[in-house]
Amino acid sequence: MKQLPLIILSFSLFCCQHESQFDLNKDLYHFSERMENGDTVKIMTDLSACMFFASETYTFTKQHDTLFLEKYSEITSYGKTTQTLPKIPYKVKASNPLSFENYLKFLNKEDKPHEKGDFPLVTVTYKKQNRKFYDDGLQDKFMKHDSLFAVKENIYPKDPFFKQEAPPPPTIIKNKKS
Repeated sequence: MKQLPLIILSFSLFCCQHESQFDLNKDLYHFSERMENGDTVKIMTDLSACMFFASETYTFTKQHDTLFLEKYSEITSYGKTTQTLPKIPYKVKASNPLSFENYLKFLNKEDKPHEKGDFPLVTVTYKKQNRKFYDDGLQDKFMKHDSLFAVKENIYPKDPFFKQEAPPPPTIIKNKKS
């Protein structure tokens, strides 16, 4: 009978789990500061253009009061190439111009309403909530990609996945005077 209070206490600890107060719609532009332990936010980017098909997914997970980031990249043009970078602590402050939060603010300001199909440039998800951002053609898409690449370069400066070596300079042919 003395064990009954201990059993009830143990049962109540397992049954009453904390429900996160994070809300993607309210906290999107400060997600790194407002996520709670156990929360996961995914930012999926469509890097495709013309005949080039590629995407990246950035997975932010809060564990033990630390926010971690894992990046998955994929190119599916002419065969499939993938890369997963291991989890690293995400230490970029939301106020930093090269943070994902500021990139999402930029996308929100420059968002273009989609008219043809549902092909967002960037989709942010948290549980069943999502926010989608669109482009308005290739020039707009490339401008938004350039901003993303600056953010990515700040976090993963040595990531070679999408970097290509410059082609060698062309051979100079001298004209012979006859």
